[in-house]
Amino acid sequence: MLRDEEGEYFLLGRRGDPDGTEAHLPLLEAAGPPRLAGRYTDAFRVDATEHVDTRAVGLPTVYGTESVDLWISWWVHDPVRVVRAKNRYGWHTVRAHLTSVLRHLADAQEATGNGLGAPEIMGRLGLPQRLEEHGLSYRVFDVRLRESGEELRLSQEGEGVRYSWTTSRRGEYEFCLQALHAGPVSLAALWLLRHPGEVRQVLDWAVDHQDLLTPPRSDWQEELAVLLGTLPEQERQELSRLLRDRIGALGRRVPGEFI
Repeated sequence: MLRDEEGEYFLLGRRGDPDGTEAHLPLLEAAGPPRLAGRYTDAFRVDATEHVDTRAVGLPTVYGTESVDLWISWWVHDPVRVVRAKNRYGWHTVRAHLTSVLRHLADAQEATGNGLGAPEIMGRLGLPQRLEEHGLSYRVFDVRLRESGEELRLSQEGEGVRYSWTTSRRGEYEFCLQALHAGPVSLAALWLLRHPGEVRQVLDWAVDHQDLLTPPRSDWQEELAVLLGTLPEQERQELSRLLRDRIGALGRRVPGEFI
């Protein structure tokens, strides 16, 4: 881009609209070719190539947050506007506008009771979006599942399933799984940790549910004594001899009398 002494702009090269987009639309500030005898005071280099970037987004679903990557194509459709707006970093401008559109789209979908997914995003952003004041355009051309990383969460706090099934959450899942396996004692302790002001309620619950916190355990000595007490005298004598011989074979001191 060239600027003359009168502040008019002249274009060297071409606009950045990709084929099949909005190249036929008029520009707000058209710049003609430079004059051969013109005197110019400033020169600007504007990158007119098409760029591709991604935006990580968390989409709320009934099963949790679905992590996706939005693939965005963006370009300069009006070099004069780019120079006037001093857009040194076009992707930052596009990203900010895309974030704003996504938030409004998520709010609109929530207000109507509908979900927000790839079809809704492509329907709204699949066509070129023109940022006239900045001379930039962009469009979302693909939505793909992703695994991890920072993302824009579009779900409301406290509604539905709050967390996504990602690597960062698997440790919490394992902890909860162990707490459940450990039984009511572990769960009561976990509740008390998260609600320290409810000590009295937890103690009252523990007293009323001793059968859950301390289930009856089997004592083999008591069970064996009960069994021996139900046997006739002759059978007890026979078992006593066998037990005495076995204990003696192990090198232990044997009582002098039979059971």
